[in-house]
Amino acid sequence: MAIWPVHGMIEGMEKHSAPQRTRTQHSPKKPTAATRVLGVVSVLAIAAGTLGVGVYLKRDSQAWQRILGTEPVIEVIPEPGDELGPILDSVTLTNDSLGTSASGKLAQLYSSTQTMLTKHVRLLTPEYFAPVIEEENESGTASAQPVTPLSAASAKELANQLATSGVGLVQASVEAPGQRSRSESSTGFELILQARTLLQAAGGTKAQIDALPTPKLAKISPTDLPDLVLAQCPLEPGTDSPVPETPELGNSTEPTMPDSGIVLGQLADAAYRLGYAYNVAESRTSGSLRNTAGERSDDLVALGTNIETQFSGVGECVPLREPAYTLPQDAAANPMDAARSGEEQLALLLRDAAATQQGEVRAELLQHAWDQALYTRLVTGKIPAFTD
Repeated sequence: MAIWPVHGMIEGMEKHSAPQRTRTQHSPKKPTAATRVLGVVSVLAIAAGTLGVGVYLKRDSQAWQRILGTEPVIEVIPEPGDELGPILDSVTLTNDSLGTSASGKLAQLYSSTQTMLTKHVRLLTPEYFAPVIEEENESGTASAQPVTPLSAASAKELANQLATSGVGLVQASVEAPGQRSRSESSTGFELILQARTLLQAAGGTKAQIDALPTPKLAKISPTDLPDLVLAQCPLEPGTDSPVPETPELGNSTEPTMPDSGIVLGQLADAAYRLGYAYNVAESRTSGSLRNTAGERSDDLVALGTNIETQFSGVGECVPLREPAYTLPQDAAANPMDAARSGEEQLALLLRDAAATQQGEVRAELLQHAWDQALYTRLVTGKIPAFTD
């Protein structure tokens, strides 16, 4: 047996061993354009999803509502009387432009209109006089309201504005709470009557004056009243009306209205008193004045009787009509003027009575109050002081 040398065996084995594998190194592939686009889209999709979730979760915030255009629009509903402030500003500017030397009927009426409007704005919209920060225009100066020169044409336009606002207030008073109804109807009546006076001074014809807006709330008869809501018997004749209760702090800023029984009792008493005054005037005058006084006396007594009859459903109430009443001092010398001096009070009491009622009954009483106010102005030349 032959023996191979060791190194020979090893050498032989090396010669017959399997060839060694060589590792090939591949360089990384560059991303294609499609791959890059897909990556960008993926990133954007993730960002949009994140933003969308954030917007959804905060969609009710004011900032996002403003951005998305979903911010709720707050509609400011004008309140009755809101237009009086700007009208007052215009009249004030006109009066200021006239100076202290202004004279004439129109100038005097513009001055009284400014006083009246100031009172009305303080009554209905006192916040109008609160200090405000004026916005400045691009030049850095506050924009000024143009001055309307005093003229017959501008007075006629103002008269129409006053009458339109007045009718709107009277109509709104039909549905307003008691004391607010009283304030709105009072302001409305004064505005309409002032408008008629202003238009007359500006040269308006009777047809133009009659064409001004007026309250048309109900068809009524001068002596008939609707079925009234009466809570209690009236006070005895000659008894002073109780002072309205002052509301507790925080509940209301207006005093409570007197009871309907008290107010309507006062209305009946005033009608009886005025009817008596006209009855006396009838006996002391002649001709057309005598006839006018007699007819007016009958209507007023019928009105008082109509009211008093309705108290029968309340209980055993004391009679309101008295056999005689005290007359003004000048009744002997001027009986008709003395009687007519009570017409204003009747208009105010009809206004007060309306505020104690609701719905159609209030509308009818307000129509009575307007007709009475118009009649008062006709026979006395005076606008009833509804807001004094």
